[in-house]
Amino acid sequence: MKHIVTLITILLFSQIAQSQKNNESFEVLWQQVEKLERDALTKSALKVVSSISKKAKSEKNSPQIIKALLFASKYAMTLEEDGQLNIIKDFKQEIVIAEFPTTNVLESYVANLYWQFFQQNRYQLYNLTKTDVKLEPFIFRTLNLTTSVS
Repeated sequence: MKHIVTLITILLFSQIAQSQKNNESFEVLWQQVEKLERDALTKSALKVVSSISKKAKSEKNSPQIIKALLFASKYAMTLEEDGQLNIIKDFKQEIVIAEFPTTNVLESYVANLYWQFFQQNRYQLYNLTKTDVKLEPFIFRTLNLTTSVS
């Protein structure tokens, strides 16, 4: 009987330690990202963020998914020529597969990205001529003020 209680206690504590290890592993990975960012190693930081994103998706950890997406978008603006397009495309892909609270947060970020683009390019958007044809649904840079974004 004494051995059974000892065995159950050991199993219980090992499970608690394992669950804490998962949360700490995210912290360790984010510390790596911060260090790489301080050293101006953006591509390396993006690789770590991408591994965090995969891990968070496999564990269905919404806060970590959102955080990884935000960091990846920050690095995409620096590294990619069409950073804005790719960021919005990534956000929209994530919105499709996300669930209730995560979807709303991501849609809010996409709306904010559209608003920032509008604020930065307002003078150009007012001078665009009206078109009835959209090139692609996520290329918002080709739209005028009367065309809706879907």
